[in-house]
Order: sequence, then structure tokens, then C-alpha cells
Amino acid sequence: MKSNLFLVVLLILITSVVAFAQSKKEIKKLKVKSVTVNVTDPKIEGKEKTRKDAYQKFDINGNVIEEQEYSKDGSLKKQESHKYNKNNDVIEEIIYDEKGIIKTKTLTTYNEEKTATETVYDGKGKMLERTSYTYNALGEKTQEITYDDKGKTIKKSVYSYDKNGLKSERKTYDATGQLILTKKYIYQY
Repeated sequence: MKSNLFLVVLLILITSVVAFAQSKKEIKKLKVKSVTVNVTDPKIEGKEKTRKDAYQKFDINGNVIEEQEYSKDGSLKKQESHKYNKNNDVIEEIIYDEKGIIKTKTLTTYNEEKTATETVYDGKGKMLERTSYTYNALGEKTQEITYDDKGKTIKKSVYSYDKNGLKSERKTYDATGQLILTKKYIYQY
């Protein structure tokens, strides 16, 4: 009995990961409009119960435009929507609470060098923070600065890359410019 339960749970996990692991290229090529993941729980009180676990909706370019996750009781746990520009860059992301009310809205703008600035608003439209990103000539992120709603720096991260173009280090500084974290990336070939 326990081995059957294990196999059912394993099968559910594999199928849900496979469904959501399709590449954007495959979604676009196959003209997939949406994917729904249903979970069938093992027999509870003598009968099986199937419920919706997740849902994704795609645009014609294979971009995710809507995502939903559901709790075990079938209620909406998380919902997001996304909008894209003509270059398939995210320009808007809205995160809703379980009642469908906007929690946060993130607007992203890009300049001619494709440098991005993200501005996050709460559900009432009040700006919470703004993050700007700087890139080098190879398109690698070199700097990320986050500001509060008054324009004061909250934190700053600086990125370094090795000779192969792989991220080698990220240093994060607090609002006063003091180093608070260093991450080093070590690759094995």
C-alpha cells in the first residue's frame, strides 16, 4: 500500500514538472495556449479526488501571460500576470493575493541600450522601490541599485565576470556603501 502511494505521488510530481518544464521555444512552435496541471490525490475516505494544482496561459510568442497556483483545498493560492514588449521583454508583472486583489505591480522600462529599470508599486499604486540595472557591452549585468520610494539607495550589487563570460562574483553593499555580502561563483570544467 505504501509503495503504491509512493508511486502515485512520484508520478504526479514527474508529470507536473514535465508539463511546466517545456521551453518557451517549444511552447511557441507547438502554439500551446495554456497548460493545466491536475493532481489526483490517493484515495481519501474511499475515493480518489482530482483537483487543479496549477495553470499557465501563453501568448503567441510562448511567453507566460498568466500563472495560477492552487492550494490542496482547491482555493487560489497565487496568481500572476505578465505583459511583454515587442522584444519579448517583461514590461509588467502583477502579483495578486488569494482573493484576486493586487499585492504588487512591477513596471519595467528599457532604454536604447536595453538597460532596465523596475519600479514596484503596492496594490494601491504607491511606489515601494525602484531597481536599475546596468550592463556591459556583452550584455552582462554589471550593477544593480535598489532605491526606496524617496530615491534613497537601499542596496547596491556589483557583478564581475571571468574570462569565459561567466559570473564570478557579486558584491552587495548597504545604503551606506558598506559591503554586506560577497558571493563567489566557482565553476568546474
